[in-house]
Amino acid sequence: MSGLDAGRNNTTGSFNVFTGHQAGMANNAGNQNTLIGYQAGMASTASANTMLGYRAGASNTTGQFNTFMGVQAGVSNTTGSSNFIMGTNAGSANTTGSANFFLGDNAGAANTTGGFNVYLGSNAGNGSGVNGSNNTAIGFEAGRLNSGGNTNTFVGFRADAGFGNLTNATALGTNARVDISNALVLGSGVNVGIGNSSPSARLHLTSGVANNSGLRLENLTSASPAATNASKFLTVDGSGNVVLANYVAGARVGADGEGVEALWQRKGDYLQSLKGEAIIIGQGVSKTPSGYSLYVGQGILTEKVKVAVRNTAEWSDYVFGPTYKLRSLGEVETYIQQHQHLPGVPSAQQMVEQGNDLHQTDAKLLEKIEELTLYMIEQRTELKALQAQNKQMKKRLSLLEAKPKR
Repeated sequence: MSGLDAGRNNTTGSFNVFTGHQAGMANNAGNQNTLIGYQAGMASTASANTMLGYRAGASNTTGQFNTFMGVQAGVSNTTGSSNFIMGTNAGSANTTGSANFFLGDNAGAANTTGGFNVYLGSNAGNGSGVNGSNNTAIGFEAGRLNSGGNTNTFVGFRADAGFGNLTNATALGTNARVDISNALVLGSGVNVGIGNSSPSARLHLTSGVANNSGLRLENLTSASPAATNASKFLTVDGSGNVVLANYVAGARVGADGEGVEALWQRKGDYLQSLKGEAIIIGQGVSKTPSGYSLYVGQGILTEKVKVAVRNTAEWSDYVFGPTYKLRSLGEVETYIQQHQHLPGVPSAQQMVEQGNDLHQTDAKLLEKIEELTLYMIEQRTELKALQAQNKQMKKRLSLLEAKPKR
């Protein structure tokens, strides 16, 4: 014992070291204490405490198995036990909290009754209302905003809570912030690499096995029901970046940072091209002719085809109009002899070069059918006239044959 009033009341206590003014002054039967510094452990009557520094553990009464090192380290502790507190003013407000580990100037300085906390770093866990339990804060000023929080973890320079009263929240990395309970936040603008040393995306997975992503979803498999009937899905590009695609067009939607736009959009019950470009299905064709929007190689199999007609002028009823000029059969005969096809009907060569426009072909065929109908009506009229003329001639012939011969 060394110092004014150091161990002054000690009677039966043994294996103690009291050094400094009033160090261990109240101890009478406590054993195995090392109290060094002005008023270090001044009020303590317990055993197995180590208190080094100006007023370190000065208010401790029955708390035991504590280690307080630093100016006013654990200065307010009374009955808290099994604490390790090191640093100027570290754990200075702790009274009954136990099993805490505070290391750093002002580390855990606001804690009073919270226990089982680990605060490492200057001002770690030092903030108004930071008095919870089972928290870990490692780094300069980490966990200072963890007011009323319990079972939280903050690792990194000023890694902290965004709000108070959180539980089971974790923030890892410089300036990382977690705002809700039961959540894990990794850093501020950091890339996370798993299986690699140079991550180039927010989450970069390297499985080490070719054609294997290394990512598994335990409760979401190919047998799971679809949550939506949307056509978009996640896939990978040539570099392995996860991108958003459309199963109809197979087009990326810019999730890969390349600014690639979708080629399709859903409009009501319809799928519409955003670009207005032609669609090619099949091989060997890279561009459709002007005026065409769809090419399908090998043909189309369908139960029904309906070709839209824009207006009445595109159909062939004009043939029956009063202003329609019908060619004579002689004119048609002459045209056929010269061109080897009907007037107004594309030739075989034109069909090969331009293709068969179903709508125009149907309308043209109907035009010829209607013209043929007019020819038949004309022929019927002429035939009826001939029949009437023939009847008159037969009647006159009969009258002539009935007259007596002279």
